[in-house]
Amino acid sequence: MAASFLVRYVAAVGHTTPLYFPDEYIYSGIARSLAQSGKPLIRGSSAHFPAMLEPLLAAPFWLTNNSDLAYRLTQAENALAMSLAAVPVFLLVRRLGGGAWAALAAAALTVASPDLFFSSFLLADPIAYPLVLGAVYVGVCALAEPSRRLQLGFAALAVFATLARVQYVFLPLVFLASVLVVERGSVRVAWSRFRLSVLLYAVPVAVALVLGPTRLLGYYSDVADVHVRPGQIAHWLGTDAMLLAYAAGFALVPGAIVGIVLALWKPSSREECGFAAFGVGLLLALFAETAIYATNGSERFQERYLMVLLPLVFPAFLLWLQRGRPAKLAVVLGAVGLLALSARVPLSGYTVSDFKQDSPFLMGVFRLEKAVGIGDGSLAIALAAAALVCLGAAAAFRARLVWVAVGATIVASCAVSIGAVSFDRHVVRTVRETYLPADARWVDHAKVGDATLIQTPATPHARAHEQLFWNSSLTRLAFLDQASPIDAFGHPHVTIADDGRFLLGGKTMRGPLVISNFAVRAQLAGAIPVATGADYELWQPTGTPRMALFIGGLYHDGWLSPAGHLTVYPGADGRIDGTLGLPFSLPTNTRRTTLRLQGPGVDRRVTVVPGKSIVVRVTVSHRGPWTLSWHSDRTGYLQPDDRPISVQAGMPVFGGSYGGGGGLPSSAA
Repeated sequence: MAASFLVRYVAAVGHTTPLYFPDEYIYSGIARSLAQSGKPLIRGSSAHFPAMLEPLLAAPFWLTNNSDLAYRLTQAENALAMSLAAVPVFLLVRRLGGGAWAALAAAALTVASPDLFFSSFLLADPIAYPLVLGAVYVGVCALAEPSRRLQLGFAALAVFATLARVQYVFLPLVFLASVLVVERGSVRVAWSRFRLSVLLYAVPVAVALVLGPTRLLGYYSDVADVHVRPGQIAHWLGTDAMLLAYAAGFALVPGAIVGIVLALWKPSSREECGFAAFGVGLLLALFAETAIYATNGSERFQERYLMVLLPLVFPAFLLWLQRGRPAKLAVVLGAVGLLALSARVPLSGYTVSDFKQDSPFLMGVFRLEKAVGIGDGSLAIALAAAALVCLGAAAAFRARLVWVAVGATIVASCAVSIGAVSFDRHVVRTVRETYLPADARWVDHAKVGDATLIQTPATPHARAHEQLFWNSSLTRLAFLDQASPIDAFGHPHVTIADDGRFLLGGKTMRGPLVISNFAVRAQLAGAIPVATGADYELWQPTGTPRMALFIGGLYHDGWLSPAGHLTVYPGADGRIDGTLGLPFSLPTNTRRTTLRLQGPGVDRRVTVVPGKSIVVRVTVSHRGPWTLSWHSDRTGYLQPDDRPISVQAGMPVFGGSYGGGGGLPSSAA
């Protein structure tokens, strides 16, 4: 446990910013609100969030009013919680009759799991991990010895696990189903021994039926609208089963399956039958959840939702060992099936794009493929899987190879963990450099007081989440034009009045503004820029902030999108009079591009030639806001982010009378 905590926290130190949005923002936001106001709020709105255990545990860290310190303390808490999972698995193996070394091996496999990767994230999974495994252990004890104390203990752990992650709400149902299996279907005996559990779970089920999913689940109420598609569910059940077997290390899987089957068919003790029944129930429930989830828009391997199954593979394997390694042919056939699967289905097809987002195992595989190439990486994984599965088959005939297979599985788990952490380091470094300035708390450190973040169209949601996470002075969020909501906690729309004022809910905004400049440029009057952070700019009011000029479609590196618009806002007299200068250019080795400019009194085509620069001048005399749009006859795509582009452009300059006065300085994007 101590070694696991130390290693996992050291790995977390390299994870310097949240990535898993909106989840990490929600959990940390509620924890921060609990610390500051005692209420579970997100940007002042009630969260209606049932998974409150992790925010409650992390709330004391946010009393420091220091996002950096609270972030690191929460990571330490998560590393400790996931390392504590070794305890219930150790005790479970002892309860099943395993010796001290077997129990230590089970504990080692528990903390060597690649899924401890999530201890670096501000999620509820690290808190739920030991609670669910603790519920499995106490549940097995209660099934074997149905005392009042053990039944209440299981109920408490099931409640805490559900308060950590709502996905575990089914634990009591799995327990009651296991009761029927252990009692061999006798309802009368089950009622006499487990009456307390039945009554305990009947009350919340009745309450849930009365309240309904919308009121009960709050943020997660949309689960009531999922669609069940049998064909797709079958596909995802098979995919999840295959990839979970990979993540478990292959070697122990055939023996574990045989051990579970034998324990259900001819159990030698109530503990064996209880563990086998509870384990199968847990597996079926989790597989059903993940398959339904995947068929409703989240089409990827949900290892994050299945992580509690991996530590249970060794206890199941132990059931087979304790019976003298029977059914050798079945174990060999299982191993041959896994071997054929690894040869027939390469993992490279599952490591592309976002498919690996919830799977530390696939992240580790992808890291190997990036290091040695996809072909060599796939071959290395296939050879390692073949070696592990052959060890598992050989262990059926030679007892001394059993512990070789266990040791190899531990080594393989550690290797995958290292690969996942290495991949994470690269992603975090890229996100930190792209989405944040060197000082992530740049808004707080500007000391301008509470500010409003204005999200503009096309700005990635994660950029806003990063700013909101690190800067507690960003107390409001508003959306300009067609900017899409970043989460489910309100999306107030900000509009620009004809005189340039920012209107939120019909009221003029007067406080500091943090405006996203991703693919746009904004110039304000009545405010001065005091700080910049990546693609955001902080404006401090000197009066009433007003938009003077807005360009939608101009990237930070000077490229123009294929279509966009520019709006100039009037001065105090309501008029715009002057000349707008639009600098265009194209680098050499590109293609001649024509822009069509359209607006009040303007309809002209401008051709931009590679290797040359031009300045297009447009005379404007207009009352009220004046908008000029452009469309390109040619679209290019800029690598590595595959952005659609047309020509290069400098910051437009307006000479004359308008909302911004004289010539415009360039606004940093």
